[in-house]
Amino acid sequence: MQNGITWKGLAIFCASVGLAGLWISNTPRDDDALFPLPRGRTLVNECGGCHVVYAPGLLPARSWRKMLAELDNHFGEDASVQEPARLALLKDLEDMAADGAFADMRMRRLAASVPVNTAPQHITETAFFKFMHDEVPMSFWRRKAIGAPANCVACHPRANEGRYGEREVRIPQ
Repeated sequence: MQNGITWKGLAIFCASVGLAGLWISNTPRDDDALFPLPRGRTLVNECGGCHVVYAPGLLPARSWRKMLAELDNHFGEDASVQEPARLALLKDLEDMAADGAFADMRMRRLAASVPVNTAPQHITETAFFKFMHDEVPMSFWRRKAIGAPANCVACHPRANEGRYGEREVRIPQ
């Protein structure tokens, strides 16, 4: 048995280090706060016409199920959609929810912070939202350009893409 370094061993080592580096470089940094949106256009078309397209990973699946079951009274409005669209929305929202099949570690932590016997309808009611915005003074929420905590795009210009990175925050005057 030979104790030296072989070309094959060196090649395997270099390939392993290279692949690990590529994998690490493609993972989002902690402050990127990426919450993916479904690939299809149903969520954007059905929900985005009236308000910010909220990323499904910001609430657990039970919240989305409850919301879609009550579209005839969606925060005081009738937001009913045809059944095929509702079912497509439900599948996308459940799959990409904070506790869904495609949830990452950040979303799973968010889901774990929501008591199991609740199904919050407002993202702003979650412990995750409150923790991430605890340093924001109440006076900021009242600014005309912001209006309410639910107006994510006022400060997160790429919220409609599911991006809430701290480095991208722009607080309007």
